[in-house]
Amino acid sequence: MADVWQEIRAVTPGEEFRICPACGYKLGFHTSLFRTEGGFLVILICPECGARYDTGWTVPDGRRA
Repeated sequence: MADVWQEIRAVTPGEEFRICPACGYKLGFHTSLFRTEGGFLVILICPECGARYDTGWTVPDGRRA
């Protein structure tokens, strides 16, 4: 598994998404946030192998007027 952490793979989670498709780690993910125009894109990161997954989830940036 060469440099799996450099690529962000698009995924569509089903009922549950906790097992890493790259290495089989079964205890869930860490999260990372990438700033976008409308807030943040949520990226899931496998704590075992570092693979990153884009679920398409976004969150607002939380700025107050």
